[in-house]
Amino acid sequence: MAIGNVLEAEVSTKQNQNIAAPELVWKGYEKVAFRILFIFFFILTVPIDPEYYAQWFNIDWTNPHIRDLGGLGGFGYRFTTINTESGMFGLASYVNWGIALVIGVVGGVVWTLLDHKSTNYRILYYFITVAVTYAMITRLQGLTFSKIFPSQMPPLAETQLNTLLGDFVPQKLYWIQLSFVPSYEVFLGFAELLVMGLLFFRGTRALGAALAIAMIGNIAISNHVYDGGVHVLASFYALGGAFVLWPYLRPIWNLLVNQKDEVLTIYRFPFKKPWQKALRIGLKVFTIAIFFVLSAYLHYDNYEHDSYKVPSRPGLANSKGLYEVTEFKVNGQAIPYSPLDSLRWQDVTFEKWSTISYSVFNTFNIHGEAGRGKQF
Repeated sequence: MAIGNVLEAEVSTKQNQNIAAPELVWKGYEKVAFRILFIFFFILTVPIDPEYYAQWFNIDWTNPHIRDLGGLGGFGYRFTTINTESGMFGLASYVNWGIALVIGVVGGVVWTLLDHKSTNYRILYYFITVAVTYAMITRLQGLTFSKIFPSQMPPLAETQLNTLLGDFVPQKLYWIQLSFVPSYEVFLGFAELLVMGLLFFRGTRALGAALAIAMIGNIAISNHVYDGGVHVLASFYALGGAFVLWPYLRPIWNLLVNQKDEVLTIYRFPFKKPWQKALRIGLKVFTIAIFFVLSAYLHYDNYEHDSYKVPSRPGLANSKGLYEVTEFKVNGQAIPYSPLDSLRWQDVTFEKWSTISYSVFNTFNIHGEAGRGKQF
């Protein structure tokens, strides 16, 4: 009987292998939501501006620069900009996301009216997830390697060390906190590199997405608090991470909270045809070569030889330091010292490179805040 049961099981298994699995049918609201989000994330991730593709041919590939790779990482389509305080640092700076969402809603409605036959969009879901994932990787590489080889927040200059705390704009206060501790900046760079690596492989993609939400989402919040200026880019990693992580949430909840066994049913495109396999492998190799290897090398070379944030030309020998201005003339006429004079220099700072800075009394607005003297 035991042998008979085994044979029956084997026959049953072979028969089941010839029976096609039932096609997954999405609920109506799932299809509508996907149509909207597909269009929305397509606009945010897939370059549709001809200038993006033109720059690939305009770069001197015999002598590339790290700034070149920043543009090659891609960017969402920019419909417009709002030149206000909110447009720079507030809610209005997300105007292009809002426009993309409106287009997604309108396009999703039209798509729904035209498509009554599709039972699911798992193939499109797979490829838009890949697009979001690779957009996160390619856009993160510049920030990552500029921290590993610390040049994003370079060591503090003499000018900064001799500037009154109240004369810094909030963004600079945020950045110089990392300049004080270069080793922490390097640590953050390797943490971001871990995010890139985890996102690159399908088996660890969910973990990379979760880490992107937790870590880079925090950077987005900090940029809002300090008017950092890269909050939209940082928010994209959190938004994209949430999109990539979404299909994993229910199985994780059932496993950890409901304590039920779960089997992931994440669809993966099979890439059966030779040209499909070649295209997939080619894309991965190209991404590694440009956005991992070349980017790392260019940032290392920039850090070691010619940091783009610090002049490479040396200044006057043995002149580095802060100097009080005891005599100041304009067109040969001496101007006596006054702490309220907006023209007379109060002090001068010489850097080790070919740069000087000076302090005057002045009141003007930067980022909506009054400032005096030096501004950074």
